[in-house]
Amino acid sequence: MKKIKIITLGCDKNLVDSEIIAGQLSNKYEVSPDFNEGEAIIVNTCGFIGDAKEESIDTIFRAVEQKNFGKFNKVFITGCLAERYYKDLKKDLKEVDGVYHLKDFKGIVKELIPDYKPSKDLFNERLALEMGHVAYVRISDGCNHNCSYCAIPSIRGKYKSRAEESILSEVKMLKKAKVKEIILIGQEISSYGTDLYKENRLIKLLTEISKIAGEGMWIRLLYSHPPLVTEEFIDFIAKTDNICNYLDFPIEHSETEILKAMYRNDTREDLLEKIKYMRKTIPNIALRTSIITGFPGETRKVFNNMLKFIKEAKFERLGVFAFSPEEDTDAIDLPNRVTRKTALKRVSEIMDIQQELSYEFNQTLIGNIEKVLIDRVDGEYSIGRTFRDTPDVDCEVLIKGDLDVGEFYDVKIVDATEFDLYGEMV
Repeated sequence: MKKIKIITLGCDKNLVDSEIIAGQLSNKYEVSPDFNEGEAIIVNTCGFIGDAKEESIDTIFRAVEQKNFGKFNKVFITGCLAERYYKDLKKDLKEVDGVYHLKDFKGIVKELIPDYKPSKDLFNERLALEMGHVAYVRISDGCNHNCSYCAIPSIRGKYKSRAEESILSEVKMLKKAKVKEIILIGQEISSYGTDLYKENRLIKLLTEISKIAGEGMWIRLLYSHPPLVTEEFIDFIAKTDNICNYLDFPIEHSETEILKAMYRNDTREDLLEKIKYMRKTIPNIALRTSIITGFPGETRKVFNNMLKFIKEAKFERLGVFAFSPEEDTDAIDLPNRVTRKTALKRVSEIMDIQQELSYEFNQTLIGNIEKVLIDRVDGEYSIGRTFRDTPDVDCEVLIKGDLDVGEFYDVKIVDATEFDLYGEMV
């Protein structure tokens, strides 16, 4: 069979799109992100912020270079960058064989399989491109919140919940395929059902997913919207055994005046109160957040207050990036800009604090017996994760020996660094 290489950039929502494309191509082609030659390269781009756009353009140029060297016959582009700059890319990238709108799965597959007839439910024929024992399940797409810094609504559109029956059908398929962890994603999952069913159905959906998953499968929740995280939602996680005590809770900033300028509908006091409730209700919860530094109006005093907030909140996991002024967003016109140099310096300051917090937290785990899901074997170590960790972005556990990938093991934590744990079999 001829080979297709799919390069996926950006978030796990893009990975789902790539796996849908791969699934539709798999009857006629071998598909992998690892091929060095073949019929075509598909670059699934990210276009969220400046750094992501640069990475996407660089990747496209490298793909064209491989085509020019005769390694591949064609190069196709899809994803968020293609959606955001469709006309410009069509006009300027003459060496690219096709530019496709976001989610134009049928168009890109038909280019490679002319007699292609699409499946009724594309999600149920996805081909795993990374770990076969972990699957991302997209329950919604798009966003209605229109945060002042974010271009996502203009790229991915309004919030759109996926039909419950389609989601549950996919979860059943993944259960049958012996997937050990499903990760529920959306631009934000907290609004699930409000468009399609005219009411919030997230807890109802999670209840049904939990029943299907049963024992032996982790359910992980990503990308909540902090203003919509309710006590009822937290109580539900606390009492549902197979939902990991882990929540992606992206606050973006801590200070009320900046949150207001971001259109986030939160305050410093609200955030601290919710974090306090979560830690009281689920004592071992792992909270991941994301922070933006250098937003217009972020004075040194405001930033120092955010540092104090981070030290008080003690997030187990934290990511941070510098503000990127994006076209088609309200924040691009805000006064009192912070220089890029200052914003990047503040990124480093936050990460220095988070490194200390992460080290302190990881030290408390030494001596614990932890359930670990093995993701890969690398040299003398088998490498996995606890319930506190999402693939690719959080901590890992390293255990000497050759363990089975995709299986759970009880592991005693014997040492810890800032971002890794070391364990031995019990």
